[in-house]
Order: sequence, then C-alpha cells, then structure tokens
Amino acid sequence: MGNLLEDLNDEDLKIFNEEFSDFLPVEIMDSHVHLWKKDFFKENISESRQKQNPALDPDIIDGFTIEDFKSFTNKIFPGKKYRGLFFGLPMKEVNLDKANEYISSVCIKNGSYGLFNPEPGLKEIPQDFFKNRFVGFKPYPELVDYKTPKDFSKLDIDVSMFDFISKKVLEFSDEYGLILLIHIPRKDRLNDRRNIEEIKAIGKKYPNIKIVLAHAGRSYCYSDIKDSVRCLKEIKNLYVDTAMINSFSVNKVLLEELGSEKILYGSDLPIAIFKGKNIDINNRHYFVTSIPKAWSLSSSEMNLDSFTFSVYEIIRAIKIAVKSLSLSKGDVDNIFYLNAKRLIEDILQK
Repeated sequence: MGNLLEDLNDEDLKIFNEEFSDFLPVEIMDSHVHLWKKDFFKENISESRQKQNPALDPDIIDGFTIEDFKSFTNKIFPGKKYRGLFFGLPMKEVNLDKANEYISSVCIKNGSYGLFNPEPGLKEIPQDFFKNRFVGFKPYPELVDYKTPKDFSKLDIDVSMFDFISKKVLEFSDEYGLILLIHIPRKDRLNDRRNIEEIKAIGKKYPNIKIVLAHAGRSYCYSDIKDSVRCLKEIKNLYVDTAMINSFSVNKVLLEELGSEKILYGSDLPIAIFKGKNIDINNRHYFVTSIPKAWSLSSSEMNLDSFTFSVYEIIRAIKIAVKSLSLSKGDVDNIFYLNAKRLIEDILQK
C-alpha cells in the first residue's frame, strides 16, 4: 500500500517512547480497522472520488491487508500487543461478499473478530455468521440506492438510519447482543435531531444491541458533540469509538458525560497512517496532511516534515483529556482494551 509504511522515522519513535509507551496498556484493541484488497473493487474508481475520499487515496487504494496492519502496528507500537476489530471498506464500488469473506478468513487465521458489512436490505443472516468470527455489523449510509446521483464524498447523506440498517440486522443483533457500529448520516451529524431520535429508538426497541457510534458520531469538532452528548447519556446500551478524533475537547466532554466505560479506542486505519491531523476551524472539520492531498489542507511549499501519524494524534488527544480530568490507569485501560474485550466476551458467552 504505497510507501506510507516507510514513513516511520526516529522522531516518530521518540514521540511514542516519550508520550505513549508508559501511558498505553500492553494490550491494545483497535475497534475501528478497515482491511481490503484491490481486487475487491467491482468497478473502477473515478479520479474525482479518489480526490474526495481519504480511503480511496492513491497511496492506499491498492489495499490494506492484515499483513500491512501487522507490519505498521508492530513498527509504531513497539512492545505492545496491538489487535484489531476488523471490517471491510463498505462503499458502492466494493464487492461486499469478497470483503466479508476476507475479513472472516483473517479472523479465523489470526484468532481475531470482525464486523459484517451488510447490504442495506439484508434479509437473511449468513448461517455461518458466528463460525466466521463475526461479532456484529458495520452498516453504511453510502450503500443506500438512490434514484438520483449523490455526492458521497462527504457522507452528508440525508437518509434515515433505518434505510441502511435492515430490520433483520437489528433483530438478529438484539437477539445475540451484537455490536452495531453506526456511521451516522446527514450533514449536521449529532446536531441533527432526527439522528438523535433514531439512535434513541434503536436503543429502546433493541436494548441488547451494543450500539457504537463510529467517530463518536462523526464528532470531529467540539461543536458536533457539546450539546448532543447529553441527549445520548440516557441510552444505556450506547458506546462511542474515537476513530480519527484528534480533538482533546471532544474526548474531554465524552469522558465527562459518558465515562471511560463507554469509550472504545479506534483509529480508522489505514486512514490514520497519513501524517497529519484533523483540525477544527470555526466549527468545521479539516484534514491537514504533510503530503499535499486533494482532500486535505497542505502545501508543497511549506516544511511539514515535523508531522507525525494521525493515529498518534488520536492517542495524544485522548491522553490530554485523561490528564486534564485526572483520570486513572483503569480509565485508560478501559478505553484502549478492556471495553472492547468485555463487549466481545459478552457476545461469545451467549
């Protein structure tokens, strides 16, 4: 996958050793990892799509395999046992059957667990679902069919969650207490009252589902979460992951309102491999990268060599929030390992 795995340098390792080595537990569970191979794409990816979506960037579009995952995490997390909760790349151009088969094969071979990427109208659950080591689902708003073309690049899709999460998925997930990792739709994210109402409806009608909001409900900015988080507190079966959250303020309010028991560390690898950071400017979210990208703010004329991996920025933002609230090592262990471990173990015991 390009040469991004070669970007590790002494300064990166210095950051890890000085900031993260003692802070992180020995075992880490990354609850948000995409894996895929190039031949999973059933159609060519347009140049405009590659320019708009980091996951389709030319540097990673050829795939991010389990071998890439191991190579990268072994290098940037020395001395740690870094595991992943894996799923595919749920996009319209991807063959989901191939994607799910690959995730299953990876999990069986490596003793890992995965999330199944379902079509929006899925009516039949695969009979070998548990045998294939799936512990839940990762539905996606982009997979909904439209009568008219849509710009999927920003995922600001004005659809209901029930348009891309089928009744069968909800019922099956509730029956077995599975994980449902939701990438919420609509441009206002958690500030859209309909999203809050639908999350509450799922939590109430299907109380056994372990609802996890990907990217903490796409809350990359403090303004995305500061008011809405209080509306989520009453949902007992709700969790959030930290994928690509680089804001200390977002993590702080999550910890204050939800507690460390409800937060799962997630990276969004391989996107988190890019050196750079998500920034909040006037309540808007922007990528900044060391290498100029069409989807980021950057410049070939500026010296940006001091940037480090986005995954380090994710951890740094969590650490600053933890320290600001004087939380304990137990809270850190919850976020980076124990919460995900408990959710999976609860599923396996049923």
